Amino acid sequence: MAYWKQQTLCGNRHFDAGEYARALDCYQQALWLARQQFSCWPDADEAVAALVVAHHNLADLLIAMTLPDRAADMLCHIHDCLIATSQSPACSDPLRASALRHSHNTRTELLTFVRKHGTHAGIQRCLGQCQCQAEPASRLH
Repeated sequence: MAYWKQQTLCGNRHFDAGEYARALDCYQQALWLARQQFSCWPDADEAVAALVVAHHNLADLLIAMTLPDRAADMLCHIHDCLIATSQSPACSDPLRASALRHSHNTRTELLTFVRKHGTHAGIQRCLGQCQCQAEPASRLH
């Protein structure tokens, strides 16, 4: 977890300085670390939070790099991952519960993306199949 946090903070510093290529390297490393340790971190909520933060940081960077379609794909990927994890009998109960809780946050990010950048087919698909809906996806049209 410490190295993931270090890579994330390094990415944040580079992002804030407008050094997008360096931020990308750090954020990709943080994402790789979060994926590698996802199912073995002792604290399931920390594991899920690290994976979500890594994806959202990359999505923010991709938007700043004027790559909104890639950012939308990143947001969809983490949302789909959390939904799948929350429904997987192969995952521990704490990991499944945490994934479901965090899927509410990833759904909010999907909605925010649509409000700021317009509709995106992948996001509409995610919102249409989401089991964590607080408001119907049809309200986005």
